[in-house]
Amino acid sequence: MKRHALLALLVLAACSSSPETDGSGSFAPLCFAPPDGGVFLAGVSTPVPGCTAPAGATGVLDLAALGWAPQGGVLVVPTSTPGTALPVVFAFHGAGGTGEDLRARLRLDDAVDGGAILVYPNAIAGTWDITQVSPDGRRVDRLISRLAAAYCIDPSRIYISGFSAGAVFTLYLGCNVPQTFAGIAVVAGSDARFDTRCCTQPVSGIFIHGARDEAFSLQEGRAARGAVASRDQCSATTAEDGAHCFAYACPAPWAVDGCEWDGDHVLPDWAGAEIARFFSLTP
Repeated sequence: MKRHALLALLVLAACSSSPETDGSGSFAPLCFAPPDGGVFLAGVSTPVPGCTAPAGATGVLDLAALGWAPQGGVLVVPTSTPGTALPVVFAFHGAGGTGEDLRARLRLDDAVDGGAILVYPNAIAGTWDITQVSPDGRRVDRLISRLAAAYCIDPSRIYISGFSAGAVFTLYLGCNVPQTFAGIAVVAGSDARFDTRCCTQPVSGIFIHGARDEAFSLQEGRAARGAVASRDQCSATTAEDGAHCFAYACPAPWAVDGCEWDGDHVLPDWAGAEIARFFSLTP
């Protein structure tokens, strides 16, 4: 995709409704309003119904063919021992991309090696909505409910990840409904596109960012990482972690990793492996 088209789509991802005052003259935070009765508000009981349901289909599945998401996307379900609760990892593509495209470039399938259910949904309108009534956010809520009904998943190990506009969406969900996720992975993202006053609870995260990124600057990436580290009450002390990253000193159970590299607004070929490593250790 040409750079001017990419930047135009990133601007679309930043669109939000007009702010309203909170009665004191200040603008009220524009936070995501999850659907009543959904997993973002009600949570997911353990064990999930899918642990005792008839075995669902395995392999590489189409979300549209399943009837789970009209816009499509990819669901990857490994063969596993019945009753074994598996982690779930969502991966959100960049603006104008697809779940299948991200799956090919991120190579997370190889990195998790059958140890998790992977979900690569397509955005409803080509890029991810980060407004208060986000239909994409509500779609993720419904996908988690469908997964819990059909498969044996571990509600305490649901993770989200994303690249570019998908990374912004990852940060948006990690800001607004962090209690749902055991960790987030942000590749070339920024939190400057939504209201960060909504971000009040901790969440573990790994942040991968290129020093020569022209879509979202390294400074924006560092700011998003620093904000999460601050919410998690991490100190500025860091130590090497993995082959490409460093870890902050954070109080248990929280963890924050930074991974900076000499690249532009692209996925480094090691991103999937580092994300899988971080998620495997969190919580």
